[in-house]
Amino acid sequence: MHQRFPILGTVVAAAVLVVATSRPVDAQELPVLDAAHTNLILQEVSGDAAYEHIRFMTQFHRPGGGSNGLWQVAEYVADKARALGLGDVQIIKQPATSRPWNAEFADLWITGDQPERIASTLQNVLHLADYSRPADVRGALIDLGPGTDADYDGKALTGKVILTYGSSSRAMRRGVCEGGALGVVWYPSPFSPDLGTQGAGLSRPDQLRWTRVSTADTAGGCEPTWQFSLSARQGVALRNRLQQSDEPVEVHALVRSAFDSDQGAEPWMVMVEAFLPGTDPAAGQDIVLTGHLQEEGFSANDDASGSASMLEIARALSALIESGRIPRPTRNVRFWWVTEISSQRQYFADNPEAHHTMWVNVNQDMVGADQSQDILRKQNITRVPASRFHFFNDVVESVVEFMVAGNTYELAQAQAGTLLYPNPHMAHLGSMHRYNAEMIYFHANSDHMTFFEAPIGIPAVSFTNMPDRYIHSSDDDLWNIDRTQLGRSAAAVALIAYAMADLDADDTPVLTAMTTGRGVQRMGRNLELALTWIAQERDTDAAYHHAVDQLWYASMREKLAARSLTDVAASASRVQAVEASLDRMHEQMQVQVDAAYRAATGANPPTRRGQTDAEASLADMRPALIAGPTEFRERRDRLRSASGLHSLMGMEVMQAIDGERSGWDIYRFVAAEAREAGAHYYGVVTPEAVLAYLQIAVDAELIRGQ
Repeated sequence: MHQRFPILGTVVAAAVLVVATSRPVDAQELPVLDAAHTNLILQEVSGDAAYEHIRFMTQFHRPGGGSNGLWQVAEYVADKARALGLGDVQIIKQPATSRPWNAEFADLWITGDQPERIASTLQNVLHLADYSRPADVRGALIDLGPGTDADYDGKALTGKVILTYGSSSRAMRRGVCEGGALGVVWYPSPFSPDLGTQGAGLSRPDQLRWTRVSTADTAGGCEPTWQFSLSARQGVALRNRLQQSDEPVEVHALVRSAFDSDQGAEPWMVMVEAFLPGTDPAAGQDIVLTGHLQEEGFSANDDASGSASMLEIARALSALIESGRIPRPTRNVRFWWVTEISSQRQYFADNPEAHHTMWVNVNQDMVGADQSQDILRKQNITRVPASRFHFFNDVVESVVEFMVAGNTYELAQAQAGTLLYPNPHMAHLGSMHRYNAEMIYFHANSDHMTFFEAPIGIPAVSFTNMPDRYIHSSDDDLWNIDRTQLGRSAAAVALIAYAMADLDADDTPVLTAMTTGRGVQRMGRNLELALTWIAQERDTDAAYHHAVDQLWYASMREKLAARSLTDVAASASRVQAVEASLDRMHEQMQVQVDAAYRAATGANPPTRRGQTDAEASLADMRPALIAGPTEFRERRDRLRSASGLHSLMGMEVMQAIDGERSGWDIYRFVAAEAREAGAHYYGVVTPEAVLAYLQIAVDAELIRGQ
C-alpha cells in the first residue's frame, strides 16, 4: 500500500513547508475571525428579528418590474436600512423591458340559482395568472382535460371557458386565439410526480401555483385574455361536477387589471442600495450582499427570507460596531436588494466600471426553509466556480463547516459532555432542528451569477435551499419558515461578510494555511478520480489523458486561489512558495498516475496525444472578450446554448476566456471541472460542443475567436 500510494504523505509534507500559523486553531473556532468577535456576532444575529421583516413582505404580490407591491416592499427595505444606521441608502429605479402590470381585483363564480365562488384574489392573489387582461364575461365551462392538440380538434369553443390541467399556453393559443374561447381555468395535473420543484402532486392538493399568461401577442397577432388558476383538488372537483351535470355550468369571470405602459408609464424595475462603511471606504474591495425583492404573493422563503436576512445582518453588524463591541472593518459591506438578476446586469451596464470596486458577493436566495416540512430540503451553499476560484471559497467553507458542526448532534461529543449541540444557534420561536447545510458545486439562476459571469468576474456564492416543492406557490407562506434556520444562515453570512471586510496582511499566514490545506484535499480528490479511471476504464489511453488533464486542472484552479492571496497584501514570496508547492504536488501526482498506467497495461504512458479536427481548431484559437457590461446587457440573448453542452459549463467556457488561454486549454479546464462533479451534475463536455459555443459567442460579437 505504501509503495503504491507514496504520494499522499509527500503532498501533505510539501504543503506544510509553506504554511505558517501563529497559533493552534481549535476545530470549533473560525481561523479567520477572532473567537470573541465570532461569539458576539452569533449572539447578536436573531432569526426571530429577521422573521418580522418576512411578515411584512408576504403581504404583497410583487411579480416584477412595475408592480405596486414591489415598490412598497422596496420602500420598506429602504426605510428600515436608514433606521438601522446604514449609509448612502437609495432606491434605484431602473429601466426594464417587461410591461408593468397590476391587478386590482379578480373573481370567478359559478352562476345560476345557487351561485358559488370558485376563485378570487380576495382569497389568494395566485388565483389570477399574472398579466391577465381585463374581463367581465360569462360563458359555459368546457372540460379539455390534459389539453393535447387532439383535445382541441373539432371542439366548438366560441364563447366558452376552457378547463384544463394541460398546457395553459396551448389553451390560450388553440382555445382562445384560434377557437374563440373567452379565457382559461387551469389546475395542476393530478398525475404529476411527487418529486422535485413545483411538482408537489397529490401530497399538496390545495397548493396554488404561480402562473402567468404571455405579455405579448400569440401566433396570428391574437392578444391573450385571462386565466384563473385552481388547486388540484379544486380542479378535479370542478371537472367531476361538469361530467355529472346534465346542464352547462356557466361561470362569470371578472378581472380588473391593466398594463401601466398602456397609460404611458415607462417599464421599470427597482433595487435598493445601502452601505455599512468601512474605515477605508475607498479601498475598492466592497463585500456585496444580495437578495431579491420581487416574487409572487407570499414568497416567504423565495426570497423574502434572503431580503429579511440582509436587514438583520445590517442591524446586527451596525449595532455591534456602533456600540464598540467589534471594530469597524476596513472594507465596505454593500447591500443590494434587487429585482432578481436583471437589476445587477442593468446596474453594471449603466456603470461599466463599478464592478472594479467590488471584491466578493454572497447571495441569499431561500434561506429560511423549515427543513422538517420536506425530506428533500437542505441549505445548499455554492462553491466559487473553478474559473473564478479564490481563497474566498475557503473562508465560506470554513464558516459553513463551523456553523454545521456547532449545530449538529454527534454521539462522541455527547459522550464528552456536550448537551445537544456544541455551539447552538437557535431562535426563541424557532425549531431545535440541526443545521442541514452543505457546500456544493456551483449553480446559477440566482443573483450571484451576475457577479461571476463574464465580463464581471467577481467570486460569488449563494445560500439557496433546493430542491423545494413549495417554491412559486401558495405554500411559500409564513408557516414555511423556521426562524432557527433563518437565523443560522444570517449568522453564517454575517460572519463571512465581517471576516472578509476586516482581513489584512496580518491574516495572510492563516489564509495561506486554509487555502493550501484545503487545496491539498481538493487535489487529492482529483488524484483519486484519475487513478480510479485508469484502474476501471477499458480504454486505458483515453483514461490516462483524462487523468493527466484532471491533475492539470486541479493545479490550475488551486493556483488561482493562491494568487488571490495578493488581494490582502500577501508577499510575492509567500504566493510563489505556495505555487511552487502546488507544482511539486502536481509533479508527484503525475508520477503516481504514470505508475498506475504501467501497472494496468505493462507499458509506458503514451507520450503523444492525437487530435480530432475540433481539438485542432480549439488549439489554434486564443479567444478574448471584446464586449463590456453594456454590450453583454444588449447582446446576451444572442448567446445561445450549444447542443450537448450543459448551460453552466457554457458559462464556464465564457468565464475561462482571458485572452491568454487557448481554446484547447479552456476545453480541458471545463471538461475536467465537469468530470470532477460527475456526469450527473454537469454532463460530459466535448471538444465539439466547446468549439460550437465559442463560435456562437463570436457570432454574438462578445468574443474574438482568434
